[in-house]
Amino acid sequence: MHSLATKRSVESVESKLQVHAPLLHWTKPKIIQEGLARGVDFSMTHSCYDPAENGAPCESCDSCQLRQTAFLELGFNEDPAVLRYR
Repeated sequence: MHSLATKRSVESVESKLQVHAPLLHWTKPKIIQEGLARGVDFSMTHSCYDPAENGAPCESCDSCQLRQTAFLELGFNEDPAVLRYR
């Protein structure tokens, strides 16, 4: 059944599904720079795959490591989300 529905949606002239992912090709530092320019409080965000019960980032998963590296590249001493929980 799912193949019929998928085939119909793919082949239909009426179906005009578009996916917009503007950040897909941006680096982590670029995303952070754009967020800062728009007033994002990065202490209130995280990308952690396995946060603690209180919401603190684990600091060891791939996502935490990439984010930390990006903040360091931009001249921060540490990821603001990590500082929030210390």
